[in-house]
Amino acid sequence: MTKILTILIVLFLCSPCIAQINDSIVAEIKKSYSEIRNNINSYDSKLINESEETIESGQVTGYYKNGELKYIQVIGLGETGKIQTEYYFKNEKLIFVFDQNFSYNRPIYWDKKTAEENGDDEVFDSKKTTVIKDWYYFNDEKLFLWIDNEKNKVDLTLGTNTIVGRGLIAHCYKLINDLKNKN
Repeated sequence: MTKILTILIVLFLCSPCIAQINDSIVAEIKKSYSEIRNNINSYDSKLINESEETIESGQVTGYYKNGELKYIQVIGLGETGKIQTEYYFKNEKLIFVFDQNFSYNRPIYWDKKTAEENGDDEVFDSKKTTVIKDWYYFNDEKLFLWIDNEKNKVDLTLGTNTIVGRGLIAHCYKLINDLKNKN
């Protein structure tokens, strides 16, 4: 009983410390993110088209500062939506992923004529696009914080959620490899 009580006390006392460490890491990531975004126009870039990224078409752009990868942007286009995923790096390690999934109200070619031909009274309207966003924070390439579209923290103690982090890392390294192999 004493051991359990001691463990609970230690956990209780350490929780604020862990939160402060995570806050500090998030602040560093945000600082790196801002630096990358502010300097992106000065970076060298490499673009590849990736048809397997989406049903329709996609492109991957890597941004480099003095040969060091800083940022990868993936854009996947489809008739009914777009996916944009941004990977941020510090010292060649993944630190942050910003994912946006755009869903259109109708396919992009759905004009008045097409709508009428299909018995529909609604046309494509970019103002009706919905966007779902997720923010993923990494430390030593391990997902430690995931903020969902409602700005809530996602529970990373669930195995399925930690798999998402590993999937993002695997995907970014596939993209890095694809960019390296581009002529």
